[in-house]
Amino acid sequence: MNNKEETLFDSLYDAGRMIDTIDAFSDQCGEAIALGEGFTFAGKGEFDKVIICGMGGSAMAGDVARRFAKVPITVNRSYTLPPFADKRTLLVAISYSGNTAETISSLKAGIKVGMRGLCIASGGKLEKIAQENGIPFLKVPSGFQPRAATGYLALPLLVVLSRLGLTAGAEQWDDMFTALGKVKEECAASVPLKENPAKELAQALHGHIPIIYGTAGNTDLVAMRFKTQINENAKQPAYWNAFSELNHNEILALVRSDLLASQHIVLLKNSFDHPENRVRMEIMTGLFDEHHVPHTDVTAKGESELAQVLAQIYFGDYVSYYLALTNKLDPTPVELIEKFKRTLAERVSQR
Repeated sequence: MNNKEETLFDSLYDAGRMIDTIDAFSDQCGEAIALGEGFTFAGKGEFDKVIICGMGGSAMAGDVARRFAKVPITVNRSYTLPPFADKRTLLVAISYSGNTAETISSLKAGIKVGMRGLCIASGGKLEKIAQENGIPFLKVPSGFQPRAATGYLALPLLVVLSRLGLTAGAEQWDDMFTALGKVKEECAASVPLKENPAKELAQALHGHIPIIYGTAGNTDLVAMRFKTQINENAKQPAYWNAFSELNHNEILALVRSDLLASQHIVLLKNSFDHPENRVRMEIMTGLFDEHHVPHTDVTAKGESELAQVLAQIYFGDYVSYYLALTNKLDPTPVELIEKFKRTLAERVSQR
């Protein structure tokens, strides 16, 4: 890298070495698949729907599974269970730390009514509850930020749900690994700015508010992940929405282009977008140009649905990492979240 680039993407800000974890994502995915394949969970034919309880980076595993659902799969980001939960519903409690309050609360509600469950965590209270109640517990490696353990959480869950006949079409591992390898090859820190699409997008987003647009039932989960990674890694505002819903409301914000000067739109595209949504994105691109709104298209590596989804998630992780460096911040700590959790625990204990 030249001196100017070293100043823009100064790795000295990465005290927690987040880049090492990002670079090793493909290895994490390989280990995660092996964990799922080595885990025994009986019950094929016993479930007609799934509720996956999780928050933050842990809930993303549920969003990935929902993308390949053969039965209704609900990602539950709440303290309580939805009213349709019953004994034909598989209850999955997933929390990287094992201590997420909302997830534990939902799991306890499911235990109370006799639902069958599966717990996925690195340990914590969730492991203890699973042991006390005879719930199968899939333990993943500890020592990561939850948002950096997506492979460990999502892929074992996909393997188990596929074996139960509840998801389909996700287990095209070779194509997935090839796509992830291509993303790393293009986006690693050693690749200079002009040849590195993740660095280029981070540079374009610097000083702007990213707005990430995906498509419903396809890249919407990537858009949400992209947004939350920018929030947690780069510590800055970012927002997301999905086609075609945004054409029924958010499009009208373009008439106030004076308020959009600080925004930068990121359009997520892959091979599995609905044809009409592709037309919608083309029209919106023209409108962005007309109203002078900066925008960037992000396409996907790979051929299969899983490869394209995970490759775009992986690319977003690199972008959020480089954006943190341009903000002169360490991407790893999330001090405000931790402070909020401590304050919440204190106030709840006082009641």
